[in-house]
Amino acid sequence: MKLKRKVKHENTRLKLVSFAFMGVCLVLIVKLFIIQVLGHKEYRALAEEQYWDLQDIPAKRGDILSSDGFSLASTQTYYLMYAEPQKVANTNKTADDLAEKLTDFNINEGENRAEMFLEYKNRIFEALNKGLIWVILEHNLSPIQKETLAQLQLEGIGFEDEPIRFYPEETLASHVLGFVASDETGEKTGYFGIEGYLDRDLRGKPGRVIEEKDALGNPILVGGHKKIDPIDGRTIVLTINRSVQYIVEKRLKEAVEKYDALSGTVIVMDPLTGDVISMANFPSYNPSDFSDFNETKETTDSQKRKEVDRTNSAVSETYEPGSVMKPLTVASAIDLHLVTPETTYDDAGPVKYSDYYIDNWDRKHLGVLNIIQLLQKSNNIGAAWVGHKVGSKNLSKYLKDFGLGEKTGIDLEGEDTGIIRDYNTWTDIDLATVSFGQGISATPLQMLSAFNALANGGELVKPRIVSKVIDENKEIVMPKKVIRRVISKETSHTMRDLLIKAAEGGESKYFNLKNYVIAGKTGTAQIPVNGKYDPQATNATFIGFLPGTNKFSMIVRLNRPQTSVYAAETAVPLWMQLTDDLVKYFGIAPDKISN
Repeated sequence: MKLKRKVKHENTRLKLVSFAFMGVCLVLIVKLFIIQVLGHKEYRALAEEQYWDLQDIPAKRGDILSSDGFSLASTQTYYLMYAEPQKVANTNKTADDLAEKLTDFNINEGENRAEMFLEYKNRIFEALNKGLIWVILEHNLSPIQKETLAQLQLEGIGFEDEPIRFYPEETLASHVLGFVASDETGEKTGYFGIEGYLDRDLRGKPGRVIEEKDALGNPILVGGHKKIDPIDGRTIVLTINRSVQYIVEKRLKEAVEKYDALSGTVIVMDPLTGDVISMANFPSYNPSDFSDFNETKETTDSQKRKEVDRTNSAVSETYEPGSVMKPLTVASAIDLHLVTPETTYDDAGPVKYSDYYIDNWDRKHLGVLNIIQLLQKSNNIGAAWVGHKVGSKNLSKYLKDFGLGEKTGIDLEGEDTGIIRDYNTWTDIDLATVSFGQGISATPLQMLSAFNALANGGELVKPRIVSKVIDENKEIVMPKKVIRRVISKETSHTMRDLLIKAAEGGESKYFNLKNYVIAGKTGTAQIPVNGKYDPQATNATFIGFLPGTNKFSMIVRLNRPQTSVYAAETAVPLWMQLTDDLVKYFGIAPDKISN
C-alpha cells in the first residue's frame, strides 16, 4: 500500500516537471516566433546596425523655377572631401598636408594658426586611423578650395559633389520660396513657403556608403562594402512670373516707404485659372542670409518698421478687410434675388442694432440710395441693411462658399484660415458689421480669391502657385481645380457691372487709368487697438480686375499707412500704378481711346 502511494506521488511529480518543461518550451517557442516572425524587420534592422557602418552622401536639392524658366532657388556645387584609408600610404604626412591647406582656407585675423592647424591635423589623423574603408574628412569646400586640395595629388583622397542651396535673385519672391536650414539633427530642411511645403519632393534621397564591421565596431577588411548614389530632388516650376514679381516688389517697396506704412502686400492672379502670377510682401528678406535670423531690426521712421520680415502676410496674416467685404454681401443678396442694382433704401442717419449705432465712414447721409450708389459711396448703413435682408445663416454660408474661414489649399507653408464665427452666435450688430467687413478676419489671398469668383463667372478656383513638378522620369502638371460654384453666372455678370460703376463713381475715380475699364472696390478698415477701433490705424485695401480681358486680378493691402489713413489715397494709387505697368508688360490693348 505504501509502495503504491509512493509510486503515485512520484508520477505526480514527474507530470508536474513535464508540464513545467513543456510550459518553458512553449514560452521559448512563442518568444522565438515573436522575434523571428513578428519582429523580423525590427531585429534585422538592429542586427544590421551592429554590423554595418553607414555614411550619407547628400542629394542635390531640386530647383525652383519661375513660370518663364528662370531659377529662383538652385544649388551651387560645393564638395566634401573623403579618404579611403587603406590607400593612404603615409597617414601622418597626409594629415599634415591637408591640415595646412584647411588652416589657410579658414584662418581669420587674430586667430592662433598653430592651434587651428593642430586641431585639423588631429581630427584628420584620427579619421585615417580608424580602419574604415571610406570616411568623410571635410564638408562644404568651394570649387577653388577643392581644386587646391586636389593639386596635392594625395593617394586615397577624393571628392564628392555636395550641393549648397543658392538663391540667385536674392530677395526676389523670398516669401514664396521660404529657405533651407539645418534642423535639430543637422539635416538640411526646408522652412516656410515652397521649401517647407514641398520639402520631401525637393530634398531628394541621400546616397550611402556602407561597410561591414565586426562586433567591436572595427571594419572587416574582407567584408561587404558598397556605395549607393544619391537621387536628386524634384524640380518645382511655379506660376510666378519673374518679371512681374520684380515689378510688383519694386513698386510695393516704393509705396510702403512713400506712404509710411508698417508693411504691405500685393498679390496678382489669373482669375480664370487661379494661377498666382506674383505674390509680394515688404519688408522682405534674403533666404541665404541668416545673420539677422534671431534679431529684430527696425528702421528709424515713425512706426519702427521692421527691416527684415520672414512672415508671408499674403497667406499667414489675417485682418478685418473692411469695405472690400461689401461686394460679397451684395452678391449674396443678388444671388438670392433679394435685391437688384436698382433696389433702394433710405440712409437717414445712424442705425441702431443691439443697442449699438453704426454710421458711415464719412458721417454723411444721403437719403434714398440704390445698390449701385451703396458700392460707390461705400455706404455702411446700406451694407448692414442688405446684410439683414440676407440673414445670418445665408450670409455665413455665402462667405464660407467664397472661401473665407478655411484655408485656400495653396502649396505654401503657414497658411491661416481666418475667422468666421458660428452664425448662431451672431447678434443683430454682428450681422450688420460683418456685412461691411468688421468682426470677421481673412487673409489677402482669401479676399482676392473671393473676388475672382465675382470676375470669372461665379466659381471659386483653388489658388495655384505650382504649375508642375519634374523629376528624371516624369513631369506632373498641376491642373486647374474648381472648388465650387458660389454664385450664378448672371450674378457674376451683374457684380462685374456693379464693380465697374463702383470704380467709375467711387473713391478710386481720381486715379483710374484713362484708357482701361476697371472693376474694383476700396476698403479702409480701422484696426482694433485695446478693444476699440483706432481711427488713425487702418488697413488700406483695393481689390480689382480688368473686366475687358480678365487677364489678371490684384489685391493691394497697406498696413497702417501714415500719410493718409484712406485706401483711396494710398492703396488705390499703388494698384493703378501696378496696373499701368502690367498692361504694358502683357501688351493689353486699351478698352477705350482717350480724347
